[in-house]
Amino acid sequence: MTRPPGSQDRLDNEPPDVDRDLGFERLVFFSDAVFAIAITLLIIEVRLPALPDDPTDADIVAALRQTLPSIFAYVLSFATIGLYWLSHWRRWRYIARVNERLVGLNLLLLGLVAFIPFPTALIGEQGDHASVVVIYALALSAAGIAGPVTWLYAWRAGLTISTVSPVYARLSAIRGFAVPIVLLGSLLFLPVVGTTGVELMWLLIAPVQILMNRFVHARTSEQSSA
Repeated sequence: MTRPPGSQDRLDNEPPDVDRDLGFERLVFFSDAVFAIAITLLIIEVRLPALPDDPTDADIVAALRQTLPSIFAYVLSFATIGLYWLSHWRRWRYIARVNERLVGLNLLLLGLVAFIPFPTALIGEQGDHASVVVIYALALSAAGIAGPVTWLYAWRAGLTISTVSPVYARLSAIRGFAVPIVLLGSLLFLPVVGTTGVELMWLLIAPVQILMNRFVHARTSEQSSA
């Protein structure tokens, strides 16, 4: 499929207007609501442990230190869900219509996103256990993989706007694997660096995402100028 001159600018900024029915809009609104609820539920598990009736400053500082793992898990999961929502928003600007299979795949993605608060609470409380680290990485990776799979189905099924080229569709899907690559890759080092080392490796999500974004933009620019 050949894109007209200047189509890359539309892909990276505003897509051309397409006629979308109420069913499409309801699906997008519902998806946004699930992302919003999931990201809000993360903070519920961040709370101070029980304090004495008349706590001292030292008691409060000690309690705050105990909450640091939960705060770390909250920040990481918040950022991850935020990236997943951003990817969802970016892709669905280029989906023109839906069918039942796409709706089902999107529901699977939303179900995995809605599940994220559970492993987040788990790792905040028991993050020093290897099994918990594995559960957390697998849960967030599953949601991260479901996004690109949904997008690729929409493109292959002809549900996207006409200006989406095969190159852009594939590169957009690759960009969505940044989080799963870091999370699943970190598990390979679990026997060597332990749970704390693996959790620190998750901070690589941000630079990996930036590098993949730059790669996609560079490749799409080359394609548009070819």
